[in-house]
Amino acid sequence: MSSAPHDRARRGDGQRWASILVGAAIILVVGWMTYDAESARPRAIRPAADVDAGTVAVAPSSPVDDAGAPSSEDLDAGLYLPSLSLGDASVMPSSAPRSVKIGVVLVSFAGAEGAAPNARSKKDALAVAERLGADARGDFHRAVSAGDPGSADDIGRLPRGVLDPRTEVSVFALSPGEVSDVLETPRGYWIVKRLD
Repeated sequence: MSSAPHDRARRGDGQRWASILVGAAIILVVGWMTYDAESARPRAIRPAADVDAGTVAVAPSSPVDDAGAPSSEDLDAGLYLPSLSLGDASVMPSSAPRSVKIGVVLVSFAGAEGAAPNARSKKDALAVAERLGADARGDFHRAVSAGDPGSADDIGRLPRGVLDPRTEVSVFALSPGEVSDVLETPRGYWIVKRLD
């Protein structure tokens, strides 16, 4: 008598167990990667004034009050934001909103993100941006019209965390209706008007 059906069944059991083990290994690896990514993700950090020299204090991921209940204070007020330049730091004002509606005058320069290959030099762009910045305080729409493509009277509402940290602190610190100084951003020079 042939034992082929019996061998096939045994081989099928071995393949089934191998599949189960491979699946379990994949689940473990994905779980480990998720845990590792979560533990590496930055948490809210206290303002620079609360941080001892050379140390960085990390706030708990879910603040609680003395009774063990979740804290009702604004959790990201006073958030410490590192600047793009090493060693420099900016602090988001505690009065800053969670999102802002803004208009932007863009003056791009060679080397900026999205700049045309024949874009002006950074020095020339700064001169143009300073002139448009002065104009923007009197007539923002006219400055937008004279700015580079990408300039707009209203680019919409931006939540925190979208802009580079240095630009974000400057933009979110503006009062409604206020026009910023010339800001250097990765996309070029910006003159920003907070609309709300």
